[in-house]
Amino acid sequence: MKRISEIFDSLSNKSEIFKELKLRVLLSDLKDFLGESLSRHCKFVEFRDGVLYFECDDPVWLTEANFMRKKLKEKIKQILSDLRIVDVNFRRCKQCQ
Repeated sequence: MKRISEIFDSLSNKSEIFKELKLRVLLSDLKDFLGESLSRHCKFVEFRDGVLYFECDDPVWLTEANFMRKKLKEKIKQILSDLRIVDVNFRRCKQCQ
C-alpha cells in the first residue's frame, strides 16, 4: 500500500493543481523554513506567476523576513524542484496595518 505522501508526490508530477496544493501544504507550517519566532508573524498568501507571496503582521518582522528571502527560495526549490519559483515576496498584512 502506498503512503499518502507518495500518492501526493505522484499527482503533483502530473498536474499543476497538485503542484500548487503540495506547495500550500508544505508552506502551511513555516517553522521549518523561517524558524519558530518569524513563522508566528508571517503567513503564506499565494503563488502567482512563479512568485511566492507572504504577509507579515509587523514592520519589524517584515524586515527580518526580507533577510530570509533568498534562503527560503532555495529551500523551497530543493523540495519542489519541479515548480518554477522566480521570487519570494514579503509584504505587510493589509488587515494588520
